[in-house]
Amino acid sequence: MLRQNLIKEQDQWKPKAYNSVDIDTSEVNGNQRDEAVRWMLFLNRRFGFTPETFGLSVSLLDRFHCLVKVRPKYLHCVAISCLYIAAKTLEEEEVIPSTVDLVKISQCSCSVAEILRMELAILNKLSWNSKFVTAVDFIHIIHGLLMNYFPQLLKGLSDMTPSRHLGLLMRRLFCCYSDHRLMTFRPVTLAMTVICLELEQMTPNWLSMVIMVQQMAKIDNEDFIQCREESGRFLTSNKLLPTGYKFSAQKPLPKKSIKRKASILDDEDDIYDGIKRLYNEDSNDVRMSCAKELHQDNQDNFIQMTTVSAN
Repeated sequence: MLRQNLIKEQDQWKPKAYNSVDIDTSEVNGNQRDEAVRWMLFLNRRFGFTPETFGLSVSLLDRFHCLVKVRPKYLHCVAISCLYIAAKTLEEEEVIPSTVDLVKISQCSCSVAEILRMELAILNKLSWNSKFVTAVDFIHIIHGLLMNYFPQLLKGLSDMTPSRHLGLLMRRLFCCYSDHRLMTFRPVTLAMTVICLELEQMTPNWLSMVIMVQQMAKIDNEDFIQCREESGRFLTSNKLLPTGYKFSAQKPLPKKSIKRKASILDDEDDIYDGIKRLYNEDSNDVRMSCAKELHQDNQDNFIQMTTVSAN
């Protein structure tokens, strides 16, 4: 499955570099795009859609901006239309609201006719292809690989299950989606970065795990290091790092006898040197006891932001 999604990513993915705030007021800039993504996340939760739907809707939004110069006044119409297309693509029929309910509940200031026209315009520009590989897909695959190869990984964490752990990873990935600068990296690179930042807090053997997955996914070292540093700073500024896990007494993970070639060791050194630049504080701060923050939801912040944008 990983190989198939990597092939699709190579064919589908195109980076989108958004303008800064002061360059061109006639086109959506990065900050406006990020605000729209946060609003889409709020609506995705409001309608009870899956994480895959949100990931696809953001991919549709960025892809459409690659093809069309969108004016800021049309941004909310484009955003809600991308979310609607993603829902129709991935959700069960009984979950998908009617267009009338979509307009009423979202309070998007668009008419039903405007959303239908925008939906058709987006699909035409995308050649009616609404299925793209996203970072959400890669999070699922890579997390499954880790649980399969390292089944003892979560044993030392208090009250942690694979599904709950995946939910924490999704929360960080969704936060990264709201930073347009991180959308210049491949979806698999962003997904691996979120997992790497998590593994560093969980096990001293994190580097060998990262190297294993990195080679399987064919992720470039320089891109990975840069994405990791930018994502780490962004997640830290949003108080999603460090996690503050509580660790119970556990035995160290069994070491597998793996013969490493010189090139693999060089890769480890390159990644480790890049990672060291991000941390200036004592590494013990990563494991602070703040278990309450582990389950704290960030939804209130999204509601406040989206309320401002809706007005």
